[in-house]
Amino acid sequence: MQDSHENPADRGRQKNANASVTRRKTFYLLNALGMHPTYADIKQKFNFPEHTNTASPTLNLSGLQGSLSSLLAAQLFNDTGVPLLIIGSQASFDIYDNDLPGLLGPATVHTVSDELPAALGALSENRAAVLLANFDDVVTPLQNPEGSEKRLFCLEKDQEAGYTTLTDFLAENGYNRMEFVEEEGQFSTRGSIVDIFLFGSREPVRMEFFGDTVTSIRSFDTNSQLSGAQLDAVVLTGNFFSEKHHDDDKGPSWCLLDYLPPETVILIDDIASFNAFEKKAAVEKKLEGFPCLCINRLEKQTLDFHSEAQTKLNANFKLFARELNREKPDKRHTVFVGRSKKEIEELVEFVSEEARDIRRTIPVEFNWVALNLHSGFVFNGLDVYTESDIFGKLHTHKSHKKRAFKGISLKDLQTLKVGDYIVHEDYGIGVFKALETIEVGNSEQESVLIEYQGGDELYVNVQNIRLISKYNASEGSMPTLSKLGSPKWKAKKEKVKKRLKDIASKLIKLYAKRKMTPGFAFGQDSIFQREFEASFIFDETIDQLKTIEEVKNDMRSQSPMDRLICGDAGFGKTEIAMRAAFKAVESKKQVAVLTPTTILTHQHAETFKRRFENFPVNIAVLSRFVSRKEQKELVEKISRGLVDIVIGTHRLVSKDVLFQDLGLLIIDEEQHFGVAVKEKLRQSFPGVDTLTMSATPIPRTLQFSMLGARDLSIVSTPPRNRQPVETVITQFNPGTIREAIQHEINRQGQVFFLHNRISGLDQVRNTLHELIPEAKTAIAHGQMPTAELENVMMRFINHELDVLISTSIIGSGLDISNANTIIINRADMFGLSDLYQLRGRVGRSERKAYSYLIIPSADTLKREAMERLAVIESFTELGSGFNIAMRDLDIRGAGNLLGAEQSGAIHELGFDLYQKLLEEAVSELKSGEFSQLFTPNESQPVQMEGNTDMGFYFDALIPEYYISATQERFSFYEKISKSQTDNAIDSIRDELRDRFGPLPEDVENLIGVAKLKNLCSAIGLSKVDIQPQTLSIILPGENNAEFYNRHFFQELIASLQSEWMQKYTPRFQQGKKMKLLLHNPPDYPAEPAVLMEQYRSLLKKLNHA
Repeated sequence: MQDSHENPADRGRQKNANASVTRRKTFYLLNALGMHPTYADIKQKFNFPEHTNTASPTLNLSGLQGSLSSLLAAQLFNDTGVPLLIIGSQASFDIYDNDLPGLLGPATVHTVSDELPAALGALSENRAAVLLANFDDVVTPLQNPEGSEKRLFCLEKDQEAGYTTLTDFLAENGYNRMEFVEEEGQFSTRGSIVDIFLFGSREPVRMEFFGDTVTSIRSFDTNSQLSGAQLDAVVLTGNFFSEKHHDDDKGPSWCLLDYLPPETVILIDDIASFNAFEKKAAVEKKLEGFPCLCINRLEKQTLDFHSEAQTKLNANFKLFARELNREKPDKRHTVFVGRSKKEIEELVEFVSEEARDIRRTIPVEFNWVALNLHSGFVFNGLDVYTESDIFGKLHTHKSHKKRAFKGISLKDLQTLKVGDYIVHEDYGIGVFKALETIEVGNSEQESVLIEYQGGDELYVNVQNIRLISKYNASEGSMPTLSKLGSPKWKAKKEKVKKRLKDIASKLIKLYAKRKMTPGFAFGQDSIFQREFEASFIFDETIDQLKTIEEVKNDMRSQSPMDRLICGDAGFGKTEIAMRAAFKAVESKKQVAVLTPTTILTHQHAETFKRRFENFPVNIAVLSRFVSRKEQKELVEKISRGLVDIVIGTHRLVSKDVLFQDLGLLIIDEEQHFGVAVKEKLRQSFPGVDTLTMSATPIPRTLQFSMLGARDLSIVSTPPRNRQPVETVITQFNPGTIREAIQHEINRQGQVFFLHNRISGLDQVRNTLHELIPEAKTAIAHGQMPTAELENVMMRFINHELDVLISTSIIGSGLDISNANTIIINRADMFGLSDLYQLRGRVGRSERKAYSYLIIPSADTLKREAMERLAVIESFTELGSGFNIAMRDLDIRGAGNLLGAEQSGAIHELGFDLYQKLLEEAVSELKSGEFSQLFTPNESQPVQMEGNTDMGFYFDALIPEYYISATQERFSFYEKISKSQTDNAIDSIRDELRDRFGPLPEDVENLIGVAKLKNLCSAIGLSKVDIQPQTLSIILPGENNAEFYNRHFFQELIASLQSEWMQKYTPRFQQGKKMKLLLHNPPDYPAEPAVLMEQYRSLLKKLNHA
């Protein structure tokens, strides 16, 4: 396909048998609107582009179907060159929000709800802009527009703006100075760097100065604190929003309309919604004097564009192909508007196939505009189809919620705090006391102070922080402090390592058995597979696409698939499973879908049937809802291969259920199945591809995947439009509970109220009846008769109940998109994964969802319970399930990880060291006993390098004046110490430079020492001591045969007499360990960082690295 101008002779066509497509520019669509007589009438009445009419008329328009209204707005903006404010209902807002950035460029379009300061900044600079607003946005109270220029500060790169002038402006305009910027309205200063999170902005900016000159402006991420895109300029704004409440009838004293220049064009879409707006009168008064266009979508007006709504084809490609192949009497031009070249190619293929079927001789012609439009229309000789019209894809508008800071991050929870238990690989378990600067020789260095049994103290230089980890074991576990100088710690480690090697061997044998079991190799995707996938009504996320490809590759392999998909509720795991199921069924294989509950079985059945409705696939359900007679008939059909996909509970693993040719087993919510059921599955279907899905897999399952005993895919990208669940931790308060339930019922939603004691459910129901007597409630718990429980659940699913009062049985994968508030009583009694799973019952639609965690007084809670609640409150970010599961390993999971037998070992060593030893054991076995099972990359042994002791005469540390926060300093020491490559250390150097400004000499020295230490450790040197005139290299003891047989030592001995080595005047000194003394040549630089680089080059030359 090629770009073409409007001369038909220049058209570039892609031909495929009986169909051809011509690529067009956006102008092709805009021109069709601009040439229409109704648009000419609008221009004449408003006298565009001069706009000299003083009357500023209001024009009523109609006949604007689909995205034609967006084309009108874009054409108006292009023709007038003045600001355009579009005010609309949410439905209208979504259309413009989707369409206009592509038509006009994203820098031109501002949504008032979250980009007001940027929009007002553009207007203040007399730059034309398009503002998108809901009706409520227009009446949001703002400060007096007089003097608004004082709330604006325009900054450009290379401008001499004044560092102090800027910080004064921020302080005077409502910004709070913080150590690090995390939320809007904050700023921080670190040396020459100023970070600012503007009011109403989506992300903060970072400015760097040289004196008073701005040398760099860039955006940055609040969570990583790392810079993003470079910016040429930024308009800093004070707080435009007014704290004053206004009279509901009169509207605000000042609002958005008071800031607009008088020539601004106002477009209201649609007038019926505007007429119903409660503050309409106040807005109308403010609109006087502005040229207004009002779109009426219900009644025909004098200025009518005569367009028609486009037919929705819902991925029925045959219908679309027939429509295109049908001769059109009015000679309309068919236009496909979409971003995907792949989808265009598929359309051409289908249209061509249909054309061949009907023996059409004249090629079908249609046009393509590479653009994202909301919905199509028929207008002025154009038959416009969008992706939504053809493929049935739902429109996914951009989220305009401001970035929320996550509170406590995973990194924060794993960061050491004073008083925490700490594990040193060589010395054992102690208590972290402080990060102190001490003198070592002639230099200052920071060290970690650890206290051991009996009050003994150990200073660990920050270079060796890689040997330290926070102690994590089972919840509430209190370790015994180690005794410095005792051999017990080393003996413990060796004993655990031996046990771990046995466990790892069993793990790998399981993996080997799976690899060696013959499986079925499925083929490549067919045209029908592509048609099935194209009919998905949502846009796939990046993680979904990656996981789908991983699953397909597994299925194409000769070995049976065993893959775990970990992803939050509603993130598209089921769609991945359905695509795998389609591939299996197309290859004449049967599919079994195993679910933990009858309710979930029927929900899955509905989902599968809807998704497969246009394909000849036989789907059946095997559960308690099905009568005995029907079950018997169904089992017979399964054995004869007459059922393609069967969905059921553990009834599927009964002896009487025999498949004719099972090719794929899908297990949903695996954590709810017992060991016995899973063992039975493995025995029943040894060579069958298995796909397991879970939001928070049990720690043992997760650990198997992390160690490579099964394959793991993580789906952590939320679907567009999905909002995080707002989590509130509160004590029991009748007013809060009443308000939460009433709010949900008022928006026609439903509520889960969870109370995990069956004996108290009736009392809870009575209390709720007193608080909200009009709410329809019912009770559900696991001890109810099955039929009664299922009846209650089905009533709730069918929206016959407002509030479901239940125990934690609702945690099993229920998908009720209308339930968007959950109240969990005594949340402190639940485990972390349980809380996360329960919270996942809400927030499955575009609506904002709420989770209330009810606790007793915080003073009465254990530390572990508070930590759990802090985690669940903090991980509001969508896609946190995998992190929650990992954190669960830290908080509760040690004993469950690989069975209770290992909990003692984890208690003795701490989880991190246990994990490290386990990885080493697995690596040793992969590269040794089981090397034939793994590829060369998989069988590479973990590099267990030495740890060279470094001495030096200069300061190598992060000064407090550079990074004042102790935890942040410790974090960087830890990152530098644990980085084993130059690239990794350079990345940390870049991060320091980005966040804190140019590196002081002491920090440059620290970076140089880390790189030199890594090289020396890799070579195997015992100690290196750098002095102003000499370099001392201490070799390991003579019993280290591996070192003395290596290339480095041979090269070192051979080079001693070489000419290039003689300039260092080398001299060996014999003692307990051999020491090589090198003298710095006279021409060597004095700066420590440069000196270390020279030594690195020397050692690399000897090592041939």
